[in-house]
Amino acid sequence: MAIPEGTNREGPMRTDETGAPDGRLPGWSLGELFMARVRRQPDRPAIAGADGQVSYAELGSLVERFARGLRRLGPPTGTMVGVAGDRGRDACVAMVGAVCAGLGYVPLDPSLPAERLHSMVADSGAVAVIRLPGAKAVDGRMLEFADILDAGQYGPTLPPHDDTTPAYVMFTSGTSGRPKAVAIPQRGVARLSLDNGFLDIAPTDRVLHASSLSFDASVLEMWPTLLNGACLVPVPSDVLLSAPALHALLQRERISVLFLTTSIFHHMAAERPELFAGLRYAITGGEALQTEAARRVLEHGRPAHLVNAYGPTEAACVATAHVFTDVSTDTAGVPIGVPIADTTCYVVRPDGALALDGEDGELCVAGGGIATGYLNAPQESADRFVGLPVGRSGEPVPVYRTGDIVRQRADGVLEFVGRRDDQVKIRGFRIEPGEIRAVLTSHPNVGDAAVVVRGEGGTRVLAAYVAAAGSTPDSRDLLDFLRARLPGYLVPATVTVLDRLPLTASGKLDHAALPTSSDASPAEAHGSAGSVADTVAAIWAAILPAGHAVPDEDFFAVGGNSLLAVQLVGQVQEELGLDDEHNYLLITNLLNEPTIRAFTSTVENVVRTGAAEDAHAATADRWRPDIVWDVPPVTHAGPEPDWRTPRHVFLTGATGFLGAHLLRELLDQTDAQIHTLVRGRDIAHAYSRIAEAQRRYGIDRPLPQERVRPVLGDLAKPRLGLGDADWETQAAHADVVHHCGAEVNFLYPYEKLRVANVFGTQEILRLAARRAIPVHHVSTLAVVHGMGAAGLRRVTEDTPLDNVELLGMGYPESKWVAEEVVRGAAGAGLPTVIHRPYEISGDTKGFAWNSGAALCELFRIITEMELAPDLDLALNLVPVDYVAAAIVHLGLSQPADGQTYHLVNSRAALLGDLVDRLRAHGHRIHTIDYPAWIEEMLGYLADRPGHPFTPLTQLYTKRITPEITLQELACARVTPHLDRSRLDAAEAVSGPVCPPVDRELLDGYVRYFHDSGFIVRPPAALGRADHA
Repeated sequence: MAIPEGTNREGPMRTDETGAPDGRLPGWSLGELFMARVRRQPDRPAIAGADGQVSYAELGSLVERFARGLRRLGPPTGTMVGVAGDRGRDACVAMVGAVCAGLGYVPLDPSLPAERLHSMVADSGAVAVIRLPGAKAVDGRMLEFADILDAGQYGPTLPPHDDTTPAYVMFTSGTSGRPKAVAIPQRGVARLSLDNGFLDIAPTDRVLHASSLSFDASVLEMWPTLLNGACLVPVPSDVLLSAPALHALLQRERISVLFLTTSIFHHMAAERPELFAGLRYAITGGEALQTEAARRVLEHGRPAHLVNAYGPTEAACVATAHVFTDVSTDTAGVPIGVPIADTTCYVVRPDGALALDGEDGELCVAGGGIATGYLNAPQESADRFVGLPVGRSGEPVPVYRTGDIVRQRADGVLEFVGRRDDQVKIRGFRIEPGEIRAVLTSHPNVGDAAVVVRGEGGTRVLAAYVAAAGSTPDSRDLLDFLRARLPGYLVPATVTVLDRLPLTASGKLDHAALPTSSDASPAEAHGSAGSVADTVAAIWAAILPAGHAVPDEDFFAVGGNSLLAVQLVGQVQEELGLDDEHNYLLITNLLNEPTIRAFTSTVENVVRTGAAEDAHAATADRWRPDIVWDVPPVTHAGPEPDWRTPRHVFLTGATGFLGAHLLRELLDQTDAQIHTLVRGRDIAHAYSRIAEAQRRYGIDRPLPQERVRPVLGDLAKPRLGLGDADWETQAAHADVVHHCGAEVNFLYPYEKLRVANVFGTQEILRLAARRAIPVHHVSTLAVVHGMGAAGLRRVTEDTPLDNVELLGMGYPESKWVAEEVVRGAAGAGLPTVIHRPYEISGDTKGFAWNSGAALCELFRIITEMELAPDLDLALNLVPVDYVAAAIVHLGLSQPADGQTYHLVNSRAALLGDLVDRLRAHGHRIHTIDYPAWIEEMLGYLADRPGHPFTPLTQLYTKRITPEITLQELACARVTPHLDRSRLDAAEAVSGPVCPPVDRELLDGYVRYFHDSGFIVRPPAALGRADHA
């Protein structure tokens, strides 16, 4: 998902009679913009501090002298100089003067440790350090402020430079080690200061300047003030520690614009929310803003504009902003808003694809504000400053990877979720401390909170700290409050109530200063009394978001999902010492009867007897009622469908991998309107889902809205969820139906998939029956796998499907039943075709693959473990663009006479071939025997319960026969030869050609996995594959 800038006003700028721009002018340097402001309003106050008031004319004169003085030193344009001292007139002169001279400044807070200052000077490459009056000396070439001013009386002409010249260097917080130097170009400051879309500073404003100069909030305070002609009011930072003192200062100095870090904002909101009243702008940022704090300010001290600003140092202080007048009652945090001007935000999933609305992903920022990298840190720069392939033609766009996890709402507003690198793992659970903090701060008596990990190894626990708001909360009450809202594993062991949370000099939480011990009440453990039932109940309660275990409550109704089901079964197996052979049976029974009462009974039976009764044994009788269905009569009421030159096509599955390509092929090969069944809130949302699927799967051409017609519906609902009018429209006008939609899940049993995959197919056939509309049903070649396990060595396109009891998984079982349903309709006279593709792989142009596929996850875990199984797994890959082209070609050229087509690759490969190509691209991979690999894989995942491969482990642990696992059904020694004679005959004249699975194709896929970030590119990969 890409979020364009909230306000972009670039273009021709307005000027007044002085020639001063009334806004940003592309290419203008900060010095030109500042001097233009000086000429425009020379007599207005620019700075009002302890050392008196300075007009813009006086400030401009001092800045120009200082800049000329610096130029006498002869440093090249773009060189850095340090500025050591505190806020005030001289600091402004030094920093603005350095920028006007074509140099960048490095703010140095003399209160920092000498070693830290020394490293800042060295890492930034500062050629000198300017010491402001009263400041302590700093290591390096020291220059006195007054001496530079004096030298500037006869200094040289200032050199020309543009907005790409570095303006300043700030340093990251250093949480990941040595702080990194970040150089921000002048255009980043201009984009922050003028026409930014969230902060409209006027010449009449007075802006508080209380942030440390080494904190990039000082940039937000100083530059927007001076470039917009307002008055900057520097004050000592300790005024921010006292609510009464700050309130008095705001009133005395007539402050109209105020920035506070989030921690300080939370404190002031709790102590004296009325101090914000009368401000034009109250801006906060730096950490997640909690709803309760914002609500108190809005209720008791509402400013004209309340802004939650977000932005890392690497993106020039602010990247997004949320200007709001109300807060939602159902969220614990305030959104971070929309991108500011000249900024685009991308929300990127772990597999490298752009996230959809509501999906979590890493926030990547592009635009004029981002730095070009870290100074003298090429490896760190390469990790965080990357190219994202989202340009109009797929070209990479330079972005900064923030490491922050966000999600986008349907209205385009971003919500902050947490830090990618804040995630911790305790007892196998992946934990986001920000989630716990957000719930804590939603308590009416909590002003702010912090959550940290204490202890080492197996003794690690969560510890929470809160600052009171109003009456002091009780630790036990807070633990009960958390238990009622969080799963057990997210409830901290202790909660400590403090008067206030410790802060760093920059106003952020000081984790190191939090106390390491507490008298707070420990959280009650979900312990086991020793019985199977107690063990299951404890794990059930710890895993589920509801945090409790009620005997007949549905697992999925209280927040469970398939991944949590895998975690639940895995932990039960580990606690009770159950073998992996029971894994699939336990999961299947849980999904079929998802109550703790039924699941406990299953587990007790396994413990008692070493086996469990499968409540849904794999017999054809189990599916008989779905196969023998009420086939609708096939009539010819209405115009005869024209399948050769269709005017209207009804398509399902257009938001899926194959469906997206089918849509494109139908648009390219026909002139028809494509009516696409899709879930959505409304037509606009449905269309956006279709368009996003096109982009996600590498189809970069725009969709013609006049030909793509979303039809709101759902395969899992009666009559496809269509109203009478939509049902009648499709039944009366469709010339052909392409049924590509299905629910694909390798964990769910048949009973969980039958509604969408079987009943949905029945509804499609009912819709088509009235006018005998041809139906092209997309199945899968997995339906034949049971025949290979039974010993059959060749399957043609006409071979009757037997041995369904050996399929072993709900998904191919549901597709087998759906095929039987289609054949039943064909027997009643409905024109049908069944298409059976094998493993649908990435396209042949950009190689974009559906990286959520099980095979892709196998490739990824092989590279992560650096181990591959010695397994003759067939890579019968059929590129998705070939499959789509073949289906559409067959639909336009061949009558639907009940035939089946095998979309297989006659020139396939093996897993070992792919492993060889991964090695050629720099991956170190050892091949070990299959049983040993399974053991290594299960061990690897034991500490990674949230790993995407975890739900797929049943493919490698469940046995169809004593000799064959599920995955081995797809091995060359088991899979029968899949004949495609009918397909070859139909394609012989003008049909598409399936490319071989050769080195060229496999290399393309490996490059795609690397470029998309789905598989981490090894350092040794550069340049190797082209010569391997």
